[in-house]
Amino acid sequence: MGHTIVVDENIYNALISSVGKEHMEERMEELLLASIEGMLEDYTKKILKFEEKYGMAFSEFESLWDSDALEDKHSHEIESDYIDWEMMEIEKKELLTILANLKRKRD
Repeated sequence: MGHTIVVDENIYNALISSVGKEHMEERMEELLLASIEGMLEDYTKKILKFEEKYGMAFSEFESLWDSDALEDKHSHEIESDYIDWEMMEIEKKELLTILANLKRKRD
């Protein structure tokens, strides 16, 4: 079952001009997939920087955090990194789920 969304007129006209009405749904899906893949790439790069900085994956860092084994755990830098890293891991996982569902729908 489809749904109706409201799109800014300029965006609508740009889509019509570039892909035509008959291909709009397919093109919007492609744009969404590309956008999600771009966000995943961005999160992956940022996560890699944290992994390089701390020499471990987030799951290990989180275990050390939870067991109070991190030195200076409550320093601004480490606490801020933990919050940012955790958020990126959560967002990445959610985006991977969305991407898998969209790709499964296409097949």
